[in-house]
Amino acid sequence: MKRRTLIIGAVAGGIGLAEYTAVSHWLKKLGEPRALSVKSYEKYGEQAALVAITPNDEFYVTSKGLTPRVDRDRWQLRIDGLVSSPLSLGYRDLLALSPVEKQLTLECISNPIGGNALGNAKWTGTPLLPLLERAGPSKEASYAIFYAADGFTTGHPLSRLLNKENFIAYRMNGQDLPSDHGYPARLFIPGKFGMKQPKWFTRIELASKPSLGYWEKHGWSDTCERWAHARFTDLTEGAKIRGESFELAGYALGNLDGIRAVEISFDDGATWKPATLFSNPSPIVWTFWKHMWLRPKPGNYMIRVRAIDGKGRIEDRDPKGIYPDGATGQQALQVTVV
Repeated sequence: MKRRTLIIGAVAGGIGLAEYTAVSHWLKKLGEPRALSVKSYEKYGEQAALVAITPNDEFYVTSKGLTPRVDRDRWQLRIDGLVSSPLSLGYRDLLALSPVEKQLTLECISNPIGGNALGNAKWTGTPLLPLLERAGPSKEASYAIFYAADGFTTGHPLSRLLNKENFIAYRMNGQDLPSDHGYPARLFIPGKFGMKQPKWFTRIELASKPSLGYWEKHGWSDTCERWAHARFTDLTEGAKIRGESFELAGYALGNLDGIRAVEISFDDGATWKPATLFSNPSPIVWTFWKHMWLRPKPGNYMIRVRAIDGKGRIEDRDPKGIYPDGATGQQALQVTVV
């Protein structure tokens, strides 16, 4: 059975209690994405974060409802609204465009601190910017509204859409996009949570003012900027540690500013030590870090980890829940050295 997750709109008052209870029960049966183990990839050194590819059938899934069935021979992508030359592409037209392959780590806005609703894949597609340039945004255009085949909508300021990192994907890990992941095409805006990157992508409408999308109308973030955060893997709350030394490991992830550093604290944040970023290939791919804890003394410890992004911004101490901007704040784990 495929592992998947959904954003539950009840936290924003979007669905009733009875529906929430039923959906929650259904979700428990579906299971969770497999937890990442950074230690298992250490042997690959600098390439580790790139080697850590999440298989399609283990990649988390978030949707507002059921998966639509889209006929690729009838599918079209339109770019219209405030443009000089409205554009319409079929699936074969899309495949005929200059291809690009990117590794991108995608994370759900509903991923809690220490959660598993993220994955890394090789995506094949085509850059978005040349298509926007062909359509010719007018001087009045300042916002882009996205539409999808399942009725989903969202949007971004046009200035964010002009970034060269943005692309339309039609393959995932060498295969046609699976239905649950947006077949026949989906849009990626790296540096954002997945909520702002629609699957089953069908239209861009350029407009002169912002427009709230499906989840934004339920109170979720309209920017969905993914600020730098570091997380432990291979370590759990209440762990008992033995030995002369113990290696801590994990990942860090942020927006297009990338990850500059990761730091570890063994005294609940009073002092910090640098971790080693042993695989930090790209701002749009997770960064892998490690730190060797030498000769720890017996006792109880509150261990914290924090990320520092490419602009020097330090991850906040206090944790926050997923709603409305995505979970932020340092991960802290109580461990005992015996």
